[in-house]
Amino acid sequence: MRLFKRKKGVAAYKESPLFIRIARIIQKRQLQVSGYLNRKTQYWNRTSKLTALLVFCVLFGGCCLLLLLKAIIH
Repeated sequence: MRLFKRKKGVAAYKESPLFIRIARIIQKRQLQVSGYLNRKTQYWNRTSKLTALLVFCVLFGGCCLLLLLKAIIH
């Protein structure tokens, strides 16, 4: 039984034009957001960027930990 084996020489799927278009739209939006964020932090030094990253990680890590503990307790 060849349930999970691919046939040699045959593509597993064909790329749909719809999926290609969606991927391009997402990529364009990501480039816009990254450009915006780069402009906002253009004058920050390395220490400021590391501090912001640390605050972000602690904040959202704490929220995730809180949710996990609530799920385990209840």
